[in-house]
Amino acid sequence: MSKFDDIKIPSNIDEVTKNAIKRGIDYNKRRKYKELGIASITILAIGTGIIGVGIMNPSIADSIPIIKNILNYFYDNKESLYESDKKDLEKTGVDLNLTVEDKGIEFTINSISVDDNYITIFHTVKTDKNIKEIDKSYKEAYFANPIEKLYIDGKDVIEGEIIEQEATYVSDNELKGMRKIDVSNIEIPNNTEIELRIDEIFGTKGNWSIFTKVDKSRAIEETYNYDINKDFIVNSTYDYDGKKVDVNHNINIEKVIISPLANKIVINEKSTKTFDDWSPMLGNSFALFDQDGKSLDVVDKGGSGPNPETGIATNSYEFLKADKNTKSLTLVPISYDETIENYDLEPQSIDKLPIVFETSEHGKLIVEDIQITDKEIRYTYYKDGVEPRYAQLWFFDKDGKELNISSTIKESIDRRTGRYTTILDLEGHDNNLDDIRNISKVSTFTQNSMRLLYDKQIKIDLEKDNNK
Repeated sequence: MSKFDDIKIPSNIDEVTKNAIKRGIDYNKRRKYKELGIASITILAIGTGIIGVGIMNPSIADSIPIIKNILNYFYDNKESLYESDKKDLEKTGVDLNLTVEDKGIEFTINSISVDDNYITIFHTVKTDKNIKEIDKSYKEAYFANPIEKLYIDGKDVIEGEIIEQEATYVSDNELKGMRKIDVSNIEIPNNTEIELRIDEIFGTKGNWSIFTKVDKSRAIEETYNYDINKDFIVNSTYDYDGKKVDVNHNINIEKVIISPLANKIVINEKSTKTFDDWSPMLGNSFALFDQDGKSLDVVDKGGSGPNPETGIATNSYEFLKADKNTKSLTLVPISYDETIENYDLEPQSIDKLPIVFETSEHGKLIVEDIQITDKEIRYTYYKDGVEPRYAQLWFFDKDGKELNISSTIKESIDRRTGRYTTILDLEGHDNNLDDIRNISKVSTFTQNSMRLLYDKQIKIDLEKDNNK
């Protein structure tokens, strides 16, 4: 039997929406009249790398190999949301330059970067047609970008979270793209052969399969993979169909991975009750703290629902502000009190930065920078304490009148600094330019309904003898 026969493949992908868009649900409850255009999966452009490592010393910097194709990608895509990850991607990367052609379309895997959490692929697609004219949605390179599927021993390894990818046009008939595949749920030994398969590009069916071997040699020394296998139960009460429903969440913390491209905690969950239209899950509703009590940001990237055959949902959740020196984690479940109303905070002037929004007794959002043009609004912030959501700002003029701004949202995270950048793309939306130019104040809403269940916390020791 192959070592990959027991790969955990969640088959209920739709259930991801219960947790993946919780912040959007909360948003709509509070501001139903606001129009938000979400740029599909691009809303989660997640940077990778260990936070808290600090400035690299010269000897380490000198040892980073020059991966030409990765450098070229970031040169060509100056708007990349992964720019802050470039050094880590280079350090764990290798140039491949493997090309396959079918149906007049040439597909090349230029480079891949690999560790125990992610396989990051850099690719180029060429055709003799004007790509933007093939489909009207292709005016945005993101929607034209082909998505590789990962196969090991002929098995499709399905991801359990939002697909991360981006792309840019080099010319009318050439596209460069990047794609991240989460592999934290499975073990892939170094030098394992993988297949990266694409069966459709620009609406044309075909076969663009490329085989290569995984090279994790550059990441192994800086990867810490801890076997935890710890069980606990969280009791929750939900409002469902007009009734109070008690649910026990049986949780197994499988492992923790600290690696160059991410920090991940892998959790298996099985609930005692499910319904035809809903499977209640704890999901990523938890806070993490290190051995010193410092809150570690849990990145909201959603997750998969339970496998219909086993009833078990397996998800890996990314977290920030930890590194190889982290000795332990404490997981504290989060619940929400539906009887408590959250409310909008007092609008603050954008001329007085930084702006500190105290969103609950557990955490704050600190907005450091806001840049506004006719084409986009860009704001950068960080979290102090427990703040599970991305910052959503409302906009006001100098007299406190709220301005209804329509946009497409992109999110980027700098793992080295713990800073988040939200980009509101205003192009293609019917906004009043006077409204945009009159923005003087911003606000957000509270998280007062959030409760940290300290009585149900669980400590996770990251002992060196547990490191594989």
